[in-house]
Amino acid sequence: MVVNLHVKSDFRSMGLIVVPPPSPSDTNPPLGPALLARAAARHGVDLGVADLNIAHINRFRCTARRRPTAALGDHGKDRPLVATAAQNLFAQFGLAGERPAFLPPGDEPAQGMHYSFEALERRLSLSAKGGDLAQWLQNSLFSRPDWPPRVLGVSLMGPSQVFVGLLLLELVKRRHPSVTTVLGGSHVTLLMDQIRVDARYQRHVDIVMPGHCEEAFARLLAGDDSQSTRISGAQSLRGPDGPSFEYLPLFDGAHLAMYPREQLTLPVQFTRGCVYGRCTFCTYPRVEPVTTDLFEEQAADAMTALTDTHGVNKFSLKDSLVTAPMMERLAGALLARRHSVEWSATTKVNRRLTRLAPLLARSGLRTVELGVETISPRGQTMIDKRARLVDIEDVILALSAEGITVIVNLVFGLPGETLAEAEQQLAWLRNVREAANGHVDYSLNALQVVRGSPMAEPPSGIELNGIAPWAYSYVWERPSWVVEFAGQLTSLELADPFAEDAPSAKTPL
Repeated sequence: MVVNLHVKSDFRSMGLIVVPPPSPSDTNPPLGPALLARAAARHGVDLGVADLNIAHINRFRCTARRRPTAALGDHGKDRPLVATAAQNLFAQFGLAGERPAFLPPGDEPAQGMHYSFEALERRLSLSAKGGDLAQWLQNSLFSRPDWPPRVLGVSLMGPSQVFVGLLLLELVKRRHPSVTTVLGGSHVTLLMDQIRVDARYQRHVDIVMPGHCEEAFARLLAGDDSQSTRISGAQSLRGPDGPSFEYLPLFDGAHLAMYPREQLTLPVQFTRGCVYGRCTFCTYPRVEPVTTDLFEEQAADAMTALTDTHGVNKFSLKDSLVTAPMMERLAGALLARRHSVEWSATTKVNRRLTRLAPLLARSGLRTVELGVETISPRGQTMIDKRARLVDIEDVILALSAEGITVIVNLVFGLPGETLAEAEQQLAWLRNVREAANGHVDYSLNALQVVRGSPMAEPPSGIELNGIAPWAYSYVWERPSWVVEFAGQLTSLELADPFAEDAPSAKTPL
């Protein structure tokens, strides 16, 4: 279809991006909408952002205990608060009356959106006719001074956001059918093969924009793209003499004010894709297939400009993998500016980090998310991500000795893994935490075989038994002990990491 963007109307703004809840952070606003806003501004268009995720979380700030952590960025979030807000939301979906479809054992059906199209359509129609969730969405959006927009974008980053996103689209089209609706986000990008062939994904959606579509969306807002179609693509990247994409997101002060100032970090991204790109459980090569290099001078300039504009000097790098050489270059650029910032990044084990730790700490690095995944040599071979245990431990201890908080990512329940091996891995984590004097926090996850990952493709040897249309993870034969053990992992993630018994392999299963 061709969307006519030039008819006269009572639209009060050119465009609005909506971030549906839940999203797993209360420390930083989403990066994608801020990059869209910057692209729109370059076309002379003001793009509003309705962050319904933080608006929803803020309704529960006085009701949940805070989990203490020294981490900066996403892992500095208030985990009990975010979990409480999400569970309240899932209860409002009304999906408890529907039979889940292809539900992996132990998974939460509403969170993973393990339901058929028919079940979702029934519950969405009922919700749209009335109920607390629909009323809250309408109150949050329809009373905005910039409502209605000419173009409404909905960003879906994961399956837990699908229900609210689809409900919002239905409410908007019922009341304002002339609003052009656009669906995008990383979860939409992952589902594009299915979306292209099944119209049920495009209910109340005029245009689908997968991938990094900032320029295409900005042209749509500006009315420069009269040939916009139902499925649009991203623009080509710029040349090799500088960053191939925008380094400087555009944030609105009123939006940032919705976040607690003491925890607020600004998200930035300076590379795309994953230069390692071999982990068999990961979808990054599918969602961001093109890798780009770091331009450290421009990255430091962006961080300095954001600090000058907003008075915030804490940054969370959203790059999939910031390699040790990249971290060294960025640290050097930051130190050369003598501009005080704090930052966090995700990397993998590299012995070079033991030497770089003092430099990184001086540059303001405060948190490193370290993708250890498993300490089992057999498991490392299975996921194609190998590291010697001595190197893992030396890197953790070197970083923590400089006061850098290390988030250790661990995965449990790999094919063939035993309960004893899982408990041994938890015991190892406890020992490392003690050796690091508390400068280690953790992210603990039961393995999911997810859409778009090499594990979900032949010849992985894993038998898959179906997946729901909007879901991220497949049904597969998990080790029998994982379901109960996964509950223990969740409890440990929500518990006080500085408590004497956390994390413990002795917790009863």
